[in-house]
Parts: sequence; structure tokens; C-alpha cells
Amino acid sequence: NIIIANRFQLVTYLADGGQGEVWEALDLKTNQHVALKLVPEDNTTDLTTEYDFYDKLQQRRSTGMLQVLFFTEQLDEYAILALPLLGPNLLDLFHYCGDQFSLKTVLLIADQVLQRLRFLHSQDIIHRDIKPANLMMGRGIDGNTIYLVDYGLARDKVQAPDDPLHYGLDLEANVVGTTDYASKAAHRMQCDVGQTYRDDMESFGYMMVEFLTGSLPWNELRASSNRSRAEKVGEAKETIALDDLCQDVPNVFKEYFKHVRNLRYNERPDYARLRKLFRSEFQRRGYKYNHVYDWTEELFREVNLKAAGAANSA
Repeated sequence: NIIIANRFQLVTYLADGGQGEVWEALDLKTNQHVALKLVPEDNTTDLTTEYDFYDKLQQRRSTGMLQVLFFTEQLDEYAILALPLLGPNLLDLFHYCGDQFSLKTVLLIADQVLQRLRFLHSQDIIHRDIKPANLMMGRGIDGNTIYLVDYGLARDKVQAPDDPLHYGLDLEANVVGTTDYASKAAHRMQCDVGQTYRDDMESFGYMMVEFLTGSLPWNELRASSNRSRAEKVGEAKETIALDDLCQDVPNVFKEYFKHVRNLRYNERPDYARLRKLFRSEFQRRGYKYNHVYDWTEELFREVNLKAAGAANSA
């Protein structure tokens, strides 16, 4: 019965939020369940950054973007951020479906995520940590909507020359974001220059390949430290040919990577073209836009098996 800020009653511990904790809580003001992030006040930089970007984004409401319900930088030695409670993230659903998604599901995901990235980038915000865990499904009647979350590493677009030198620098050990999904350029970044639109897009490309094939070529690389592993992964991304990366996926994903990697620094991707590319593949395969994902079918199977078992035992 712990109550935070005289408003939020903690219900269930959900996850480690990086620098703090994430709880499901009951908002006593609205009687709605929310996601509550709690971070010790001496380590609040990422949470404050996250709030700032949520606040900027919510001024222009868009599908798949969360509205901040409550924020304070200091209360009883904690910073607190309350957000609407969402459903599972795509990483959990990926594992639930046996660590592989069908082409139909990946194309449905791509259609929504490209819209999220288009809106985010229209506000000149670079997420810098696009990965399955940061894409979450809604709940209830919103259960088919994909939300882009966690802006603790996000930054405003850096004003820089068209092709800054850092795109040709040696590999860096410190990678902003998640190593396996970071863009090739993110492995060469230095602190005085920034990632841009194409880096978010490349990260999403790696996600789609992993969803379709079950893994990325560098997933199993091991090293004595995170820094050493980041270097190895960066080298793997530099050396693998696009034909090899995309050898087990339909050609549209290779076309996606070609478009993204040919973008200049700060050049906006052609989101409409990429969505059309994936939609054409969707229609060519004869799929239906019925919001039936792999996890939907898996859940149906489980329910039917339970029903059959109950009938047999009756």
C-alpha cells in the first residue's frame, strides 16, 4: 500500500528502468492504472531528458506517442514520471513467438514504425535507441497500436555540415544506444557530433532482419567487456556485405537498407516511399490488413488448447 506523491499507489514491479525502477501503479486521482518510473534524485538526467522530449512531442498529438500524466524532478529523493500503462513490448512478443516473426507481422510492424519515426523526425528529434524493447503495444481498444517509448537517450538534431567527418572516423568503443542495433555510423561517433535520421532508420532495419531470421550475424559475438564487444560488433557491421545481411529476407529489405545508407547527413528519409515499398510487398503476398499478428494467433491457439482440454476433462 505504498503511495507516491499522495497520488500513485504501487501495484506491481514491472522492470528495471535503467537508472531506476518501473512500476504499475494506481492513479488515485483518475482510478486508472499507469506506468510509474522512479529514479534516485542524484541520477535523474536521463529521466529529465525523457520528460522534456515527451513534453515536446505531446504538444503535437500523434498516434503512438505517449502523453505525460505526471512529472517531478524531486520528491522524497526521487524523480517521478507517470505515463499511460501499455501492453507488452516487441522484444517480449518476439520471445513469446519463438524468437521469429512471420513476414506478414514484420510488414505490419514496419508500416506503423515508419509512421512513428516520420513524426519523431519531423520534430527534429533523434531517438538514438531504436530497439524491440522500446516499441510497445497499446492496451484494450488501443491494443493494435505500436508506441515508440523511452527517450532517455534522445537528442535534438545536430546542425552540422552535410557530410561531417565522423562518418569516416575509426571505430569507437563507446556506442550511444544498444550495440546490436546501433547504426554503422554510431560506432564511429565522437561526443561533439550527433546521430541523425538515418541512424534511427538503420537501427530499425537491423530489427526487421532479426525479426525475420531470428538473429543478427553479430548477436553471438562475445568479449571480455562491453567496450570490446562494441568494437567487435562495429567491425562486423563494417565488413558484412548487404547481400549477406539480407540473404534470408525478401528483397524489399535490401532496398530499404540501400535507401537509408545512401542518405546524406541530416537528409530526411523518404518515409512514404519506404512504406509504399513494404505495402506493395504485403499486397503482392495476398496478406490482409486485419491486425492479426503472430502473437494474436499464438494466443488464439493457447486459448483453444485450454478450451479443448477443459472440454475433454469435463
